[in-house]
Amino acid sequence: MQQIKGIQKIATINDNPEKNVDTIFQTLALMKISRIGQFFDSTKRCGVNVSDILMLLLLMPFYHLKSVPFLVKSGLTKMQGIECGNSVFYDLKNNPNINWRSLLYLVALRFRNLAGKINPEMINSVRAFIFDDSPLPKSGIKTELVSRVHDHVSGDYIFGYKILVMGYWDGLSFYPLDFSLHREKGGQVDDVKQRLTTANKRLSSQRQEVKKLAESLAASQQTLKSAKKENKDKQTKSAKKQIEKATGNLNRAKQKLKKAESKYVELGNKAIELRAELKEARKKHPDYGLTKKQMSQQFKKYRDAKTPGAQREAEADVKKTTNMMAMLRRAVNRGFQADYVLTDSWFCNYGLVKLVSSLNKKHNINLLTMAKMCLIKYRLTSNNQFYNALELLAKFERKAISARSHKAKYIKVPVNYGDVRVNLFFVKLGKSTSWKLLVTTDLAINFQKLMDVYQIRWSIELFFRENKQYLNLGKSKSTSFDAQIADATISLIQYTILSFHQRMCDYSSFDGIFIAAMEDAMQYSIAGELQKMFWLVLEIFCDFTGIDLFDFTESIFRDEKVHAKLQQLNPVFYDNLQKHRAA
Repeated sequence: MQQIKGIQKIATINDNPEKNVDTIFQTLALMKISRIGQFFDSTKRCGVNVSDILMLLLLMPFYHLKSVPFLVKSGLTKMQGIECGNSVFYDLKNNPNINWRSLLYLVALRFRNLAGKINPEMINSVRAFIFDDSPLPKSGIKTELVSRVHDHVSGDYIFGYKILVMGYWDGLSFYPLDFSLHREKGGQVDDVKQRLTTANKRLSSQRQEVKKLAESLAASQQTLKSAKKENKDKQTKSAKKQIEKATGNLNRAKQKLKKAESKYVELGNKAIELRAELKEARKKHPDYGLTKKQMSQQFKKYRDAKTPGAQREAEADVKKTTNMMAMLRRAVNRGFQADYVLTDSWFCNYGLVKLVSSLNKKHNINLLTMAKMCLIKYRLTSNNQFYNALELLAKFERKAISARSHKAKYIKVPVNYGDVRVNLFFVKLGKSTSWKLLVTTDLAINFQKLMDVYQIRWSIELFFRENKQYLNLGKSKSTSFDAQIADATISLIQYTILSFHQRMCDYSSFDGIFIAAMEDAMQYSIAGELQKMFWLVLEIFCDFTGIDLFDFTESIFRDEKVHAKLQQLNPVFYDNLQKHRAA
């Protein structure tokens, strides 16, 4: 992957700042970062322009500067003709009036426009919006809006934020468009609340049933009383039969009432148990994973409701799936075009399917997402009957088709999800015993293209790893949520700049790039053959052991130690490996 190689070269840039600083400044100039920053100069609180401060913050990783105090002490500010202290940078980061989202979009738009001129042939490549989230651990609970969040990779709960990122794949490079920081209230208490609500509804319904049966019993008693009174002096068969019938109805009414009362008591006891469980859950799992004392110790700040900072603060408690759909609408409205929206199973829901289906009519965008094998019902187009994923798999498993290109088996099932027509692809790789479910609104896509397109989603996984490792994503020490947003935005802009820097190094005429390319040509040729052999061995290994290739590949690319070993083995082979995986 092209941009990954650019990120990997941060270490080289850091080791040779004098040699590389000119090309970095050329990249910043081409991206017009200073000009973009000038749009925000009106929000400054001191004599230094926002554009000048932003430029210094973006240069920090290339000078081994990990914090603002180091930046000020380094003399870099004076080299750029700026006389300022730490407070100038902190004031910018803590300013709720700065629209960091617009800043990130302006940089992304500049990347898109320049990339279209550098590589016009990429216009016909597959383009995609990619969504994913990742935990950002924080060391202190006093940081504003921090909470205990779930890391679905490790399965642990950590203090920090969840960052939701929307990225764009233009056929050659991945770069971020938008993001939001979230806290999690905690699902344990909500789960008990939901069960208690359901139990209370059943209890209320049973109470009405008991009341109704009690009234029916009273009516049966009155009927029997009337029958005995009417037939008091009669000894006919019809009189006896009438009394017997009324008696039978009364006995049945008593039995029904007794059974209903017994069930009512049972449901009442269940509700009492759940109330006790809810009380215990609130003690063990308080809201946001913090006690009331810890919540009171968190940093708090007043923000005007109309400021971008206040809007970001409100987003922290919005569901990630809701924010994801808002991001998608923003990207489309800002003119970004894509063929697919790619997500994993955590984000697959009917709202997203419905939204992409509506966007498809005007913008020709399709959804391709992993989905969970859960109880969601799909309507099979062949018979209009409703089935969940497991029922559909059982129904069509015998009709699985083998795909030699991926050593896989797949089942294509046309269904309706709500009122949206989609295709389900059940996929099993190698000798894996588990099936994966992919859902797409692209009704013309075949299995080969489906697999090729979905592999693009891995570029965002690599983005998270590289950004955290090299650009300090999530490493902000500030207690202010405004500063957390600012630092995350700066990290994402730095990634975009490096992606473009690598794009230029590979496809433009920076001084010395051509000579370096000639020297590296043979090494890259050998590395290309090595990476082909590596993937072949990997596929054979997974096929032989019965390991799922999806899961195994994901674990490799998320393991820092494995990455380090591959990089030490051969840096060029490692670069080619990254490109092969995303291609």
